Amino acid sequence: MLENVAFGLDQVLAPFQSLFTTKTHPVSQKALCYIRGLFKSEKNRANCTSISDSLGELDHQSFNHLLCDSPWDYQQVLRKLSLQAQDLFAKDKEVGFLIDEVGFRKKGKHSACIGRQYLGCIGKQDNGQVAVVAGLTQGRHYCPINLQLYMPHSWADDANRRAKAKIPKHIQYQTKPQMALDMIRQACSTGIKFDYVAFDSLYGSSYELIRTLDHEGIPFIGDVKENVHIYTEKPDFRPIEKRERTRGRKPKYPKTDHKTCSLEQYFDSLDSLDDFKRISFRDGTKQKITALFHQKQIWICTDKKKGTLLMLQLIIRKDTDGTVKYSFCNMHQDSLEQIVARQGQRVFVERIFQEGKNELGMGDYQVRSWEGFHKHMTLCFLAFYYVASQKVKYDQEIPLTSPMIRKLVAATIVSRWQS
Repeated sequence: MLENVAFGLDQVLAPFQSLFTTKTHPVSQKALCYIRGLFKSEKNRANCTSISDSLGELDHQSFNHLLCDSPWDYQQVLRKLSLQAQDLFAKDKEVGFLIDEVGFRKKGKHSACIGRQYLGCIGKQDNGQVAVVAGLTQGRHYCPINLQLYMPHSWADDANRRAKAKIPKHIQYQTKPQMALDMIRQACSTGIKFDYVAFDSLYGSSYELIRTLDHEGIPFIGDVKENVHIYTEKPDFRPIEKRERTRGRKPKYPKTDHKTCSLEQYFDSLDSLDDFKRISFRDGTKQKITALFHQKQIWICTDKKKGTLLMLQLIIRKDTDGTVKYSFCNMHQDSLEQIVARQGQRVFVERIFQEGKNELGMGDYQVRSWEGFHKHMTLCFLAFYYVASQKVKYDQEIPLTSPMIRKLVAATIVSRWQS
């Protein structure tokens, strides 16, 4: 079994070979060589020069051409990857669609969409690049399937920097929630089947995103911040007419007698014993992870001018260390146990970033162009797909880990420099 894992890379990635054929000549072997280099390279060394040095097969210029100038379509490869990743998971169990952003700390000012912005990898603002990433998850398995660089405002109208970084003209500024919505819709149009979408508070606090998902009938669960205001009872908005012969302007927004409260205020009004339910929702390293949960039907106002309401389920989670998390979802007919199990799957998007950076060189690129960034990430995602496929394939026999699979594959790759 371990021998099959070590030598199976070429066979598993064979369905993608035709997507690397260009008008002049196929570059599938060069792409596969690059992926081998991702497995072979040491941490923080998976760039064109180091991959060339570690393999001794092609020079760094060949790999740089593969990323920056070769005309293969990375978006076509990602669409194929999405369909292949979907087939990894069992048809009779739920599949989650994960959304989050990943940051890469970088120097300089010429790399595509680089700038001073919040980077989750260090938990503060710094110079770097940020990409919105989508992935699929089921049980303890997960695989990334799509991504796109986030464009800061400073890049949107800077024609000179855009031209140097070779950013396509149709790429314009979007908020991260807007990018997430495009990825969800793209997955649906590609034929990807998933049962729910899960995301963190950056996306959960976007009323535009959650309103659109609810309108399109897509189940979601998203974290929200504690200062978000809710109605615990359905309010009745009524426009207030300006009285005759009175001073002042006519009221701009409709009014209601019902008062809102913040999520933090609502939590403080609860009794932890009577209002919460203890649920084990995910397998941990040693035992089931358990927390206290509270569920409440609430309403939020998504448009103050029109008094538009959206009915949601509020889920409050209190961990054993005292941490409190708030989430909104539109799964009105599902049990609390089902909802919290879906919420618990969101942790695996962090595993994608952790394993991608530590084992497969996701953050080790040294290219500046838009194409170069996305093609490097696409090849990293193909490497990740192989890791995920081996975990799923041998799930019942042995609990394979990403470091274990990387070392097995790397052991089979013999450099031409080795005697």
